[in-house]
Amino acid sequence: MSLYDSDDEELVTRLEDFEPPVQLDTSFARFIVIDNVPVAPESKHEKLKSILHKIFVSKGGEIVPNGITLVLDANKNTKGFAFIEYTKKEGANDAVSLLNNYKLDAKHTLQVNLLDDFKKFLNFNEQYSAPKVEEFVSKPNYNEWLSDKRALKGYDQFVVRYGDYTDICWNEMSVGKPIVEKSNTAMTTSYVQWSNTGSYLVTFHPDGVVLYGGKQWIKLNNFDHRGVQLVDFSPEDKYLITFAPVLNDNPKDPKSIIVWDVRNGKKLRGFLAPPKDQFTWPAFRWSAKDRFISRTHEDKGINIYETPSMKLLDNTYLAISNLKDYSWSPTDLTLAYFVPGSSHIPSKITLLELPSKKVLAEKVIFEAIDARFHWQNEGSYLCVKTDKIVKTKKTIPTTAFELFRTHEPNVPVESFEIPYQIKAFAWEPRGKRICIIHGEHKIAMNVTFFEVGKHKIEQTSKLENRKLNTIFWSPRGTFILLANLNDTGELEFYNAADGETLSTQEHLQCTGIDWNPSGRFVTTFVSQWKVNTDTGYNIWSFAGEPIYSVLRDRFYQFNWRPRPKFMLSTKEMNIIKTNYKKYQEKFDEMDGLEIAESNAQEERRLQGLMDEFLSYLQRGEAEYQATAPERERLGAYEDIDKRDEYQSVEIVEDIIDIVTTSYRR
Repeated sequence: MSLYDSDDEELVTRLEDFEPPVQLDTSFARFIVIDNVPVAPESKHEKLKSILHKIFVSKGGEIVPNGITLVLDANKNTKGFAFIEYTKKEGANDAVSLLNNYKLDAKHTLQVNLLDDFKKFLNFNEQYSAPKVEEFVSKPNYNEWLSDKRALKGYDQFVVRYGDYTDICWNEMSVGKPIVEKSNTAMTTSYVQWSNTGSYLVTFHPDGVVLYGGKQWIKLNNFDHRGVQLVDFSPEDKYLITFAPVLNDNPKDPKSIIVWDVRNGKKLRGFLAPPKDQFTWPAFRWSAKDRFISRTHEDKGINIYETPSMKLLDNTYLAISNLKDYSWSPTDLTLAYFVPGSSHIPSKITLLELPSKKVLAEKVIFEAIDARFHWQNEGSYLCVKTDKIVKTKKTIPTTAFELFRTHEPNVPVESFEIPYQIKAFAWEPRGKRICIIHGEHKIAMNVTFFEVGKHKIEQTSKLENRKLNTIFWSPRGTFILLANLNDTGELEFYNAADGETLSTQEHLQCTGIDWNPSGRFVTTFVSQWKVNTDTGYNIWSFAGEPIYSVLRDRFYQFNWRPRPKFMLSTKEMNIIKTNYKKYQEKFDEMDGLEIAESNAQEERRLQGLMDEFLSYLQRGEAEYQATAPERERLGAYEDIDKRDEYQSVEIVEDIIDIVTTSYRR
């Protein structure tokens, strides 16, 4: 009997045979378990539920009605743990990731876990089974380039972007020009960026960013973030922050700013971007050693997140009322912040040690309304430029500074004033010198150098009536390039130790300057992102001698590859510099052998080309002579007879003026 011949009851029975069986959800993915809940009597149950509801809705998601269950003992006192049921499992996951180890009060730190995790461990198989041994596959050495023979000789790498090309080059100036190691037309859709230690090269794409590295420039990792425009690495390259503008971003799952773990590619946390009129980049500030990441919490303080958990330090923000600005030390876990005063309360600069929150130093300043932090790159000194309320018109404008000697006992603080209105300020790397540019007119600026002594700041030298606006210290200190960017491009190469100008040059419309890590070369460039004509770059020696010059249409970027941080201290480096003459002869001999070998290789190459050319001529002559009888039989005569003799005559025409003088008798 066919299906259509059956009655209705039989038809229904048979149709059910075609339906998949109902799958019951036996998981508890929407439930969490909270341990270390305060023990409370029945009279305080509702208040405790209210507190838990407020905490776990703010960080998790929506809780079902009556979704908080307190576990009670025989006397109806809470037993120290509770259950919460969310409407969605994502809410439970967020609560576990954001609220585990939440400090409820001084005696109670909440432990939050998924209920499913308890089921998993209850059903844990106690019988031991040997783990499967997987074949070890070594990861690429991101810093392998440092062991390259060119890197060991002191050469550095750089990347350039022009047209559709991205070129990675070695600056082998001994051969007269940079050598291209890798060239690609599809490496990025916009620009490229080195990480802080030079381990990675970041390229940008519509769906995210890619990290390149290793000896063969392979793709090391990719981070999916659609529409990404900006990236920022932590100081030691352990973490990466990406930004993409997102309209109507979801506060529960923000995608505008994302923090990643570089080593495993894992997303650590997302953040909402600030309003467009308040947006600055980098959006977060890193502490030394990649320990903390922070940003302001309105005007109430600072949100400080610990890595890699990305949880708030002590589960709350660092409360600082009326905070105006703050800055991390580049070497220590020290935070400096400024709080402006009012008509009755003076302003204050504070140095705070974290995570202990111990106050290292404080400086009270009257009538200060703003401050700018300038750290020396080794963290030994912090110079804070303060702006004060101007009550009277002074004949000479002055700038006030507070100098914190952060590595000296008890952090001495001293105040000093400079009788100038400052336009640019920069510390010497690994040194004690300060360079400032000051003046009222662009065509008559002055450059003054100061040095931090044992007890005070002293002026060491001064350059007057310069057309300069930007300061670029060599990464090794001592030498400095002063420039007039985005204008007529004056360049002044200066030795700060001897107070001597080494050279003055010019690079018209120069838009950027970049020193190489060794401090031996510096590049000036004109980018089409700012200027449309004469784009390209010039490489100079530290003393201002032109080394190499390139003009390219649609030239965009030039960036030297950074090197990892020095393992040696400044004291150890100074010892090497002092004893350099002991090694100079050996180094000169090595350089001489290298140059001689390079010249010999070039001579061998040229001789090989000449031998190849002569061999080609000899083969042609032999072939030509071998076909002579055949040409004679065919009557194919040569245009030129060997017996003919030719004389070259050159006609030269000279015009001679003859002056005739007549005499009368």
